[in-house]
Parts: sequence; C-alpha cells; structure tokens
Amino acid sequence: MPTPFVAINRDGPLVDVMLDCPDNGNLIDSAMSEAIIEAVTTLDDDVKVVRILSSGPDFCKGRQSPMPPKDAKPSAEMLRRVVAAPPLALYDALKAVRVPVVSVVRGEALGVGCALAGVCDVALAADDAVFQIPEMERDIPPTLVMSALIGRVPVKTVAHMVLSRLRLSAAQALQAGLVSRVVPAASLDAEAEALTQTLLGCSAVTLRAVKQFLHLAPEMSATGASGFAAHLAATALSARF
Repeated sequence: MPTPFVAINRDGPLVDVMLDCPDNGNLIDSAMSEAIIEAVTTLDDDVKVVRILSSGPDFCKGRQSPMPPKDAKPSAEMLRRVVAAPPLALYDALKAVRVPVVSVVRGEALGVGCALAGVCDVALAADDAVFQIPEMERDIPPTLVMSALIGRVPVKTVAHMVLSRLRLSAAQALQAGLVSRVVPAASLDAEAEALTQTLLGCSAVTLRAVKQFLHLAPEMSATGASGFAAHLAATALSARF
C-alpha cells in the first residue's frame, strides 16, 4: 500500500517521487524507503527519467530514528537489520536505476537528505539550499550516508563534511562536487522542468546507455572503458534502424 508521506506519480516517460511530509521536514522512515524502492525497481522500458522532489520548504532533514531504547540492549545483528539495512537498500536502489535520476533540492538536506541529493545522477539545488552530515554531533559514525556519497563526491569533501559537521551552502556544495548546478530559489521549479524536458527529448535507449556508462566506467581500466563506450554507442545507434 502507498504511504501517505511519499507520492509516486507517473507521467508518460517521467516518474516523480515526491517526499511529502513537510510538517517534519520530510524525514525519511522505513515505509517511505520501501515505497521509493518499490517504485524505482519496477520501472518499465518506457521510463526515461526519475525525479526526486519534495513538498514544503525543505528537501529532507534526515531520517526518522529507528534506534531502539537504550535499555533494550539490541544485538549488533538487530541494529544492522533495523538501522543499517533500510537506508543502504534505498541508496543501492537509486544507484541501480537504469535511467538518469535527478534530485531537486531546496531548503535543508541533512544526513539522509544530503545522501539522497548526492546519490542522484544530477542534483539541481536552489541557492538557499543547505547541506550537512550532522550525525557525529550525536557520536554516530555516518558510514551509511558516506556509502551513498563515496564514488560520487570527492573523498575529501565527504571527510570534511562528516568530521567538521559544517553546513554547506548551495554554492559551497557546488564547488565541493556535491551538486550539479545551483539556481535562484524562485526559478528552481522552472529550471528543473527545463532540464527534465531536455532529458525527455532523448530516447530511452540513449539515456540508459549514458546511465550505464556513468555507473560502470569509473571502475574500469582506460582500455575497458573505451571498449564499453564503443559497445554502448553501437547498441544505442543500432536501435534506430
């Protein structure tokens, strides 16, 4: 059953995932994670773009804490299953989407919210957006968030955000490689729509080829990446005949 706190909307080749609990800053809970995973892992071949959006002033201020009470004395296995596994599954599902995933970020993107922005292929941010990984303020190692960002954001950027807990402005996040582009807050929706329409103007097979190369090529040797590029280009072009 759909959760009332995330809305999934299909409009032809576009799938929108709307974080929709603005009263608490769009904090992610397990039901929301499951709904997003279900949506992005069941896409058909006609889908070209997935967008991660939010209602209210903030993109996502973190996660609803799944931590058991202190007197529960949970085992490490239980903590792995209840605390660690859900967000990791969400990040992995978004990374594995076969088409470009675009996040549209306004307001605060904290913890999981920062990870969601970073894990997307393109992150478009309003100039008033703020990014932070604050977990170490509670003496919690944010390795789950870090796992979403490593390989997509420079290691020194991740280390500095985690260890300093500093809040990055949108301009600083752009300079640090966390977001793709910064636009005035008043024009964020229009800019996001323009980018979306640009992407939708391409064929699904071309977009999937680009996404596959972005996902796999960084782990390949230079020779392997060149061969893979030739294979993807030939496959995409052959679909036109």
